[in-house]
Amino acid sequence: MRALQTLFTQGRIAVTALALLLVLFLGLNVLSSSLLTSTRLDLTEEGLYSLSDATEDLIEKIEEPITLKFYYSQALGRNVPFYGIYAGRVRDLLGEYEARSGGKIKVEIYDPQPFTELEDRAVADGLQQIPLQEGGEQVFFGIAGTNLTDDREVIPFLQPERETFLEYDISRLIYALSTTRRTVVGIVTSLPMDGTVRMNAMGQQTPIPAYIIADQIGATYETRYLDADLEKVPEDVTVLMLAHPGELGPKAQFAIDQFILGGGKALIMVDPYSETEGGQAQFFGRSAPDSSDLPILFKHWGVEYDPTKIAADRLTARKVQPGQGQRPVDYVAWLELRGGNIDQGSPITTNVDTIAVASTGHIALADGAPVKMTPLVSTSLGSMELDAEQVKGMRTPQTLLRNYVPGPDAFVLAARLTAEKITTAFPDGPPELKPAEGEQAPSAEEIAAYKAQFPTVLTESTAPLDVIVVADSDILADRFWVQVQQFFGRRVPVPVSGNGDFVLNALDALSGSSSLLGLRGRGSTARPFEVLDRIQREAEKEYAAQEERLQKTLAETEKRFDELRRGMPEGAAAIVSDEERAEIERYRQEILRIRGELRAVQRSVRENVDRLESDLWFYNIALVPILVTVLALLLALWRVISRRRIQSQAG
Repeated sequence: MRALQTLFTQGRIAVTALALLLVLFLGLNVLSSSLLTSTRLDLTEEGLYSLSDATEDLIEKIEEPITLKFYYSQALGRNVPFYGIYAGRVRDLLGEYEARSGGKIKVEIYDPQPFTELEDRAVADGLQQIPLQEGGEQVFFGIAGTNLTDDREVIPFLQPERETFLEYDISRLIYALSTTRRTVVGIVTSLPMDGTVRMNAMGQQTPIPAYIIADQIGATYETRYLDADLEKVPEDVTVLMLAHPGELGPKAQFAIDQFILGGGKALIMVDPYSETEGGQAQFFGRSAPDSSDLPILFKHWGVEYDPTKIAADRLTARKVQPGQGQRPVDYVAWLELRGGNIDQGSPITTNVDTIAVASTGHIALADGAPVKMTPLVSTSLGSMELDAEQVKGMRTPQTLLRNYVPGPDAFVLAARLTAEKITTAFPDGPPELKPAEGEQAPSAEEIAAYKAQFPTVLTESTAPLDVIVVADSDILADRFWVQVQQFFGRRVPVPVSGNGDFVLNALDALSGSSSLLGLRGRGSTARPFEVLDRIQREAEKEYAAQEERLQKTLAETEKRFDELRRGMPEGAAAIVSDEERAEIERYRQEILRIRGELRAVQRSVRENVDRLESDLWFYNIALVPILVTVLALLLALWRVISRRRIQSQAG
């Protein structure tokens, strides 16, 4: 008996139990790695490590085999371990695509070594080489896809910054290879969407790169830029995109009218003040159309839009820094819309978390309008209307904020217009051709040739009307929604807002393609602290009046103090009377007192935010270790008490 007690002492039992647990742990890992290769538990909020339903639908629609070649230089992972971890995720995700495709997707993995045929093949496939160090070994980390007709789509280099968009990037590549006929999008714009070269104020040529959104549209659709003075929309155009086209004349609006009546779809983006064009005009000293409108068509559809008014919203205002050293303030004309401002019931906006707009207009529907309007993006209740002139030139966000008066309503910024049947806005047929200022009147032959383009003038629609209207064009501009990083001469976009997803979703919805709709919006890098923002906004509102009063008093006191000092000639200190010296000292003390009060007010604005930040730090960093420690101490105490109770009972 004693021998058995010696053999099974508590220490030996504990060691044996730990050994068995270790064996069990290793065994489970071996079994799971061999038997559960396709089983994963994705705990991310957006399911970033799982194939989405949209991707699975896309895979099911693949008709011809697709080959995905994953080029990954192992040397990259050895030198920069982060890339090795990322490469593992890419490899796993590609494996998911292959496993779920039923043989329609084949994945090949290569490790190109320097000065080999495989390295040449990677370059020929369009992969981007980067050096591990200056003048050192070149490495690859990208994907090239091909189909049976040797079409090729490439992700030249997998940027870690776009890791959350990995599934979308791969699915877009597959979509491009599996789609035989690409939809043609006709674009009419006065914006430099496709890039341009402009002369600056110094007479030097300044290249303007293409918009990121233009690159993304071009990656999915065939794009065709059309003249703003167009006479007829080309027949192969499926979707017409009007992106701040300026104020189009009757001839162009008639062409759009006939295009839509013939079943064409349109994404119309007008703007009461284009920050891009207005700002460019100031910088480059040129005349640019800073507003745009479609007066004839809007009036006929019953759409109310005023190109001289913009929508302001205190609750969704973006913070801007009005000047160097000044505290950021809410700029009520630049809005960052999310949550209830975006219709989550529409496939166009359901996956879009945030949309950033600037000096946007708004639209409404007139009584008796022949179309139905479904709002997609709106401001908050309590918004107000501003004159567009108030945001042009030298703007003062503080003044707009100070004069903000909440109104009773919210404004619709973007909406989908539909109608089963719509009549033409030009019942008299094609408008008369009128010469532009300084040009000759068109000849009879030119007029006849123009009218000959319309052998049949449509008087009513042959298909239901489907148009999306957005009252802002700055939604397209890079600076409002994406950070562009340079990577060995290549631009890498990292979205901070969902503007690109919104525009692409709108084009998809209009063109009838929904394959990528469910993928966009996954993995946005924007993670706003909404509670913090709300507390900060409330604190600023509470102290705004007090701060403004102190600022005004300080400015007046400093002005009086300067006037008093300037009234004394140089070297006159000796003849300054005691009263004047006392007055100067009194002003100096008053300035110090007001500045102290001002600092206290500004500190008060931050107090609630700082307190909440401290609480968040505590909950995220210290709370869990403290709870674990307390639990361990309680467990140890319980064991001690139990052991003593057993010993006392045994004794």
